[in-house]
Amino acid sequence: MPSSHAAYPGAVRAEPSPTPVRPASPPAPSEEAAPGAPVLAVLALVWLAAMMWSAHRVIVSGEGTLAITSAALALPSVISAGIVAGAGVSLAVAHLLRRGGTVRFVAALGAGLLTGLGAALAVVSSYGGGEASAILAGTVAAAITVGGAVAGVRARSVVGAVVTAGLVVFAVGLVLDNFKDNLISLYGAGDDASSRLSAAGWAALTIAVISGVVAGLVAYFYLRWTRRRAGAQALRWPAYAIAGAGPGLALMVAEVIVRTLGSRVLSLAGEVSEADGTVQRMLDESRVNYALVVLFVGAISAIVAFGRSLPSAK
Repeated sequence: MPSSHAAYPGAVRAEPSPTPVRPASPPAPSEEAAPGAPVLAVLALVWLAAMMWSAHRVIVSGEGTLAITSAALALPSVISAGIVAGAGVSLAVAHLLRRGGTVRFVAALGAGLLTGLGAALAVVSSYGGGEASAILAGTVAAAITVGGAVAGVRARSVVGAVVTAGLVVFAVGLVLDNFKDNLISLYGAGDDASSRLSAAGWAALTIAVISGVVAGLVAYFYLRWTRRRAGAQALRWPAYAIAGAGPGLALMVAEVIVRTLGSRVLSLAGEVSEADGTVQRMLDESRVNYALVVLFVGAISAIVAFGRSLPSAK
């Protein structure tokens, strides 16, 4: 029987339609959202241990009221170091887990809690019993746990940037403190108390601004490095702003913890004498001003650095 094509000479043989070829999908972003997290955890723990050892050396060198005053002076630095250490350890634990969501948050919180308990036991064993020792141990444990809870959030790269910037800010502040007298002299401190007080204020502001600029730039470069190495998705400017403001936020949270859980130590130090109470109030105000300047300058510096990295409009 003749085919249909033979029966109709003008007919065109139908060809099967080709299967459409789908374009290759881009590779999925890497799960490694916070590269270098284990190294950050080790550095944060080393810094916390250094702050605790320094506080222990200062406190045990004094007796009675002098020991209480020394504890009040050392408490803020230990608490801020504890927050960063808790965030660093919890970030490393969350980095090693492949599962996300609730499991990762619980693991990060548990890591911070265990680290806080270990630090509290170290404080108790070093300082012995007593009210001041118990307050210091509980405050340090709470600070580390708070840092661990923050590290359980989803944006691990931002947390890694905050931890990195916080450690660098701590180191920069320690170095700049050695040149504080030079800055005071540079700003025209004289023999009268008013000129020295004004010069000290300008010196403190200079140190805070430098620390804020360093915080913003370090946070920016860490996020850029994370994107290039881990293949993470591009972040918008609020992520850079939060990362740059992170060290200042950590200092503010440390101040809240100090004034709530550690308020008893501060009050005891302020009751030693009228002069000690005045100095304690000045130091409290100075720490808040420093934290606020680092917060805002860090955020602005990170945003400016991010804006300069954007392609210019033609």
